[in-house]
Amino acid sequence: MSEEVDAPPPAAAGYGDADAADDGAVVVATAWVSAVMDERDMHKVWALTEPDYRKVLAQHWIMSKHPDVVGPPEQWEALADGLAASPSGSRLWAQFAKERLQRWREFWSTFSAVTWGVRGRSDPRPDVAVVTFVEPRGKLMSLRPGPPLEFRHVAVRRTPDGWLVAGADGNNLFRPGWPPGPA
Repeated sequence: MSEEVDAPPPAAAGYGDADAADDGAVVVATAWVSAVMDERDMHKVWALTEPDYRKVLAQHWIMSKHPDVVGPPEQWEALADGLAASPSGSRLWAQFAKERLQRWREFWSTFSAVTWGVRGRSDPRPDVAVVTFVEPRGKLMSLRPGPPLEFRHVAVRRTPDGWLVAGADGNNLFRPGWPPGPA
């Protein structure tokens, strides 16, 4: 997978356009947010998502469904592998993708790679970066009272294929399992 993306991400105070455009972790995190929130393109989301995180999302979805939909538990591992594949050939891909995108969009209703800016990046581990996005609200420093700024954190991991999203919550990474658990 290439780290190149056509359009650079927006920038916010503390992280300039040049920094963001040259940072593969920021470029991938921004492209992923755009695919989820702006383009609603789950195939693109999946291509930008680390295999373990894809499997965690598939396992979580399977566990939330009735056995009439996903089959008996002894079939769940194969179903999770099929849903986590990129591209997925699973018979349940369309339903899974629609529900996963809907859930992200409900949870992050105002989040957008078009309007939110990249505030910065931290590196909690050598192979993991957390890209922080900030909501748009004019100048970040204002003397006018108002609600606190909202931030979103997307974890990305350096893989042999380049940077890939490893978690939609920069504070928590998960590993596959029944149930998926903290990494």
